[in-house]
Amino acid sequence: MLRLIALLSALLLAPWPAQGAPRPESIEVRQASSYWLAQIQRQGTVAYTDDGDSRPSDPTTYKVYRNVKDYGAVGDGNADDFDAINRTMFDGGRCGMGCNSSTIQPALVYFPPGTYRISKPIVMPYYTQMVGDATSPPTIKGLSTFEGIALIDSNPYYPGISNPDGTGINWYRNQNNFFRQVRNFKIDLTDMLEVNPDGVSGPAGLHWQVAQATSLQNIVFQMKPKSGTNKQQGIYMENGSGGFMSDLVFNGGAIGMAVGNQQFTTRNLAFNGCQTAILIGWDWLWTFKSLKIDDADIGIDMGNLLNGNNQSVGSVIMFDGAITNSAVGIKTSHNATSFPPTGGTLTVQNVDFSGTQNAIVGANGVDQILAGGAKVDLFVQGDAYVPPSDASGPARAQQLPKRLAQADPAVSDCDDTPMSTIRPIPGSATVAPADATISLGSPPESSDTSPSSISPDGVSPSSISSDAVSPSSVPPNGVSPSSISLNSTSPSGTASNDTSPLAASNGTCTRQSVAAQPTKLQQQWNKVQMSQPLLNSDGSVFERSKPQYENEPVSAFVSVKSSGAKGDGTTDDSDAIQQIFNSATADQIIYFDHGAYLITKTIQVPKNIRITGEIWPLIMVSGPTFSDVNNPQPAFRVGNPGDSGAVEITDIMFETRGPTPGAIMMEWNVADPDGQQGASGMWDTHFRVGGSAGTQLQVDQCRGSTPDSKNFNSECYGSFLMIHITQQATAYLENTWFWVADHELDKDGEDKLNIFNGRGVLIESQGPVWLYGTSSEHHVLYNYQISNAKDVFMGFVQTETAYMQSKPNSLTSGFQPNSAYSDPDFSDCRGDDCKKTWGLRILDSSNVYLMGGGLYSFFEDYEQTCLETEDCQLNMIDIQCSNEVYLFGLTTKASVNMVNVNGQPAAIGSDHRNGFGQTLALFHQA
Repeated sequence: MLRLIALLSALLLAPWPAQGAPRPESIEVRQASSYWLAQIQRQGTVAYTDDGDSRPSDPTTYKVYRNVKDYGAVGDGNADDFDAINRTMFDGGRCGMGCNSSTIQPALVYFPPGTYRISKPIVMPYYTQMVGDATSPPTIKGLSTFEGIALIDSNPYYPGISNPDGTGINWYRNQNNFFRQVRNFKIDLTDMLEVNPDGVSGPAGLHWQVAQATSLQNIVFQMKPKSGTNKQQGIYMENGSGGFMSDLVFNGGAIGMAVGNQQFTTRNLAFNGCQTAILIGWDWLWTFKSLKIDDADIGIDMGNLLNGNNQSVGSVIMFDGAITNSAVGIKTSHNATSFPPTGGTLTVQNVDFSGTQNAIVGANGVDQILAGGAKVDLFVQGDAYVPPSDASGPARAQQLPKRLAQADPAVSDCDDTPMSTIRPIPGSATVAPADATISLGSPPESSDTSPSSISPDGVSPSSISSDAVSPSSVPPNGVSPSSISLNSTSPSGTASNDTSPLAASNGTCTRQSVAAQPTKLQQQWNKVQMSQPLLNSDGSVFERSKPQYENEPVSAFVSVKSSGAKGDGTTDDSDAIQQIFNSATADQIIYFDHGAYLITKTIQVPKNIRITGEIWPLIMVSGPTFSDVNNPQPAFRVGNPGDSGAVEITDIMFETRGPTPGAIMMEWNVADPDGQQGASGMWDTHFRVGGSAGTQLQVDQCRGSTPDSKNFNSECYGSFLMIHITQQATAYLENTWFWVADHELDKDGEDKLNIFNGRGVLIESQGPVWLYGTSSEHHVLYNYQISNAKDVFMGFVQTETAYMQSKPNSLTSGFQPNSAYSDPDFSDCRGDDCKKTWGLRILDSSNVYLMGGGLYSFFEDYEQTCLETEDCQLNMIDIQCSNEVYLFGLTTKASVNMVNVNGQPAAIGSDHRNGFGQTLALFHQA
């Protein structure tokens, strides 16, 4: 990930052990509960060493699974269990202080039912899953003498040292703090102090400073009731590059969540009786799905201003939720003169404000932007591109300057329409208000453009107030805003949902596409009638939590190691795994013990099966079957075309071992049976190519950013395509990361890598498809492509262009465009900045809904000079011959053109500057 400077930490840092004490010579093994996870035989091993050799660990000496009671924890609600839990966490010399990352020291730490009192933070080393008993979640409860940043800490600060600007220094680089889970807990602060000894900040339940492949699930945060003195908070997150959370409850406290992050997806969060439910100090984009807030003074506070002028919150989306019985729903500092122009972009869709007098107010907490008391179908605040039919009447806000002509409405042949390669001539420059002292849309004044010199929201770290995201930073009386004019009249009518095809089979557009017009909005807008197959019966978008099988007996689980697979990183386990799958019955769950399972041929996954793993066991694709770039083969084929069934995959890691340019890592064919919406899906399952032990795609072979790395190297081939969701399939994906490693995880130095992976996510489904909290990064041709598809929901997606481009570029990186996969051919490009990874392509498709997208381009061959002019690449999103495409909360970074429609630029980045990138509240291609 892009390596950015840590934003800040104003919390009191209390001392804690850097490493756990050696585990005792004798550990008492205790029975936990009937939960299968506590009962199953433990055979997990680590297959590789840090030098990539296959040398499986001895399960009697390095324990992948550990039970805190086996290390002396009592859990009786009286004893201080800190020391025992700390031993559990660090047993085996795991990746803690002084270790940037490691995939070869994983730990699944299980907490049986009970109440675990602690006096210091539980520190999570890298690659840790903290799992409480799902049948009776345990409680982590702070003692009245507790000292530290939070009860659970995902990224400690080094005590007593800081950066020159005063910000703290963490153990792990926050943007690279991957691979963590916490689930099934009650986190109790009710016996702790209301205010830390510094007299400013309050204690937190969880310090969650994380990046991709992380998740929180099924957690209750219990705080003291809100009051004039209580400063407790549930979650404190000052920065990172996340991430996903679901099924959380926050009771009481000053702040439910005080957060700042590049991007995040949250689903099904409930806040009860919090003073401020959610305080956002900064972000690039945050998507809230099914957020329920009740009895809050402020529901969401996104009004933070740096130096009293500049908005630090980039964009927020809230949909299918409620803020009820509260004084203020959402507080924002966005207005007609605020800076940066698209800072504070906000979309609110299908949200109930019953019992809340003020749905949306200005930064002073008084000026009403939108009245409460009712459900809001759609409110849009920010820059938008909409067809003329979307709204009418005096409520329409001001028109933005139109800097380039839109595409001709009648495109004769989309396949032959050239993409524009001419840079737009800027019109009138966006100018900061006279009193704005910092341009958030500009890089730091220093000429240093190394990754470490760029701060998360594009400003010099020294210019950020030390209390921008501090738990103590909720102002008692708000901050003084500029006056916001009221404009909340809803246009009449409903947005069009015409799903007639735009393109015939020969690629010719048979219906005129309507050019979207640029508009600036701060008002209610036409309700979007989303496609019915994507919705629940109540009209909200369908969602489904990760299954944990808490009601299944241990006898239902079939261990692959007990059934013949080795998982040692060298044995070909293809036949063993296929036999296990073939023999599985509907009442069984296939369990992959931790290890590395080589597969050298296509594995046929039955159409009805449940698969889960022990802290991301590796399924590694390798061998001659997957070596021909011109004859790609699926490695993991889920069902056959036309199959309907229920497939569930959780907590698995898919990798490659050595070059596999002919591998389609997963081909997803299965469709939900009639009447079983969302029956098939993947949760907390990730695709990782290179950069880790055993992949043979590490710095030894594929070091990047060197004089010798400017050209393609066939020894550094990744896969052909990570996942292909085929035409007849349906799919539900949640917290799934499709990552081509840009840096080393297991060798010292986090060195840069050049790995050439053809494509990320290809969706050709006729729907429905749901993507929640997915990311696809660093692929050669595109990160996401939706082709000849319909009924696709994405909320939120994140992409990054391959860092080494354009040396080599998309066409000189070992993958030639393949028309069978509707690949981009870049045939019209005049310069290398055009021949770079497409973030998102939507071709010949309809009913596509993006609820939050962060599509970033940070480099030109690992150099960041292009950030100074925001032109690291020419194009980012390609929409061709498609209709009813809704892009809500879209942020791009350093792409000249944000959106192209039918071969022409439709939204220009320089028109929509935000603090970090360029942002649109809505782009609707009718």
